[in-house]
Amino acid sequence: MENKSVHIASGITINALRFALALVFAFSGFVKAVDPMGTVYKMADYADAFGLAVHPGILLLGAWALIAVEYVMGVALFFGLYRRFYLWLMIIFLGVMTPLTLVLALTNPVSDCGCFGDAVVLTNWQTFGKNVVLLLMAVTVLVYHKRIWRVISERTQWLIFVYALASIAVFMRYNMRHLPVLDFRPYAIGTSITESMTIPDDAPQDEYETLFVLEKDGEQRTFTFDDYPDSTWTFVKRESRLVSKGYVPPITDFHLSSLDGEDVTWDVLDYPGYTFLVVSHELRRANEGMLDVINDLYDYAKVGGHQFYMLTSSNAQAIAQWTERTGASYPYLNADDILLKTMVRANPGLIVLKDATIVGKWSTADIPRDEQLSVRVEDNAALTVTPHEVAVRRKAMAFWMFFPLLLLVAIDRVGGKKKE
Repeated sequence: MENKSVHIASGITINALRFALALVFAFSGFVKAVDPMGTVYKMADYADAFGLAVHPGILLLGAWALIAVEYVMGVALFFGLYRRFYLWLMIIFLGVMTPLTLVLALTNPVSDCGCFGDAVVLTNWQTFGKNVVLLLMAVTVLVYHKRIWRVISERTQWLIFVYALASIAVFMRYNMRHLPVLDFRPYAIGTSITESMTIPDDAPQDEYETLFVLEKDGEQRTFTFDDYPDSTWTFVKRESRLVSKGYVPPITDFHLSSLDGEDVTWDVLDYPGYTFLVVSHELRRANEGMLDVINDLYDYAKVGGHQFYMLTSSNAQAIAQWTERTGASYPYLNADDILLKTMVRANPGLIVLKDATIVGKWSTADIPRDEQLSVRVEDNAALTVTPHEVAVRRKAMAFWMFFPLLLLVAIDRVGGKKKE
């Protein structure tokens, strides 16, 4: 009886570890698939930090492969597919990533690993600790893999694998062609940029402790006010140490400047009414098929008496070449490359502000055009993305990713009972 109880308890423990592992990997792959370009940018940051010149196409393929492998491994382990194979794959994956994240923690070339996209931000040391725990869990589950409960039969498991791979690929493609259906960044639709930059009057402030470096008999020591020594010690210097970090507003990097270098951030944000911001972090790589669309959009904003700017991090030469090639007459503003990539994952993309609040964002493929610009902006539904539209997209995403998997499980169970 005791052995049976131990066996049941160990089975429950192993499957709890298995489901935890599965959910971490599936979640990691899923949130990266929400914003695959974010993963590409993160990989580019690491390549730059280590002085590696990697072609953007290679980074894109690497991001897609990483996302697909993580998601499929998570789904496979959750449903109990090809148990030993995927557990070994997880162990190999973690065996590579764990020492790599240790190097990243020691050198800290990039502050955020990007393991969970922008949904959950971890430091490099937190990431290393996470990987160590996951590696130990994966090894434990592999040792006792025969105790893993099956969620679906062997005859149907290949369907789960195929759908998991196909669904995550289509999902990534959708989020790249359009915009992420879940926006974890600070420039989501509905965000007031001015409010997100403001520190409330009652917000906690940074707290510092004053330290004194003193010397006696060739030895230097650090003291505080509370343990300040007698006059036999000689003062060397005074330092400050951060004790408690104060409130940090969600947006700290929104800075715009004219081509002459003048800060025009608040000129743009304080404008009463609509502001059209076409965002191209690199004009040289911008989609040239959008030239007429952008010009039409500028004419539309100009006729309506609204602000219009092209935001770019490109230099003066690139801007001049773009102007010559496109015949553009709209004004340009400079901004940081990372800021522009954070604001909208498209090149070019469009953001429409109303009184400094983001009322719409569009990818290159979805920028309003032609007949959509025939109605004045105040009455133009095509130039505002409502909360209802966002909710519908998210529900459709959830249905596409998860309902077919549940349906396959239900069909498998019904088919199994009929055979019995």
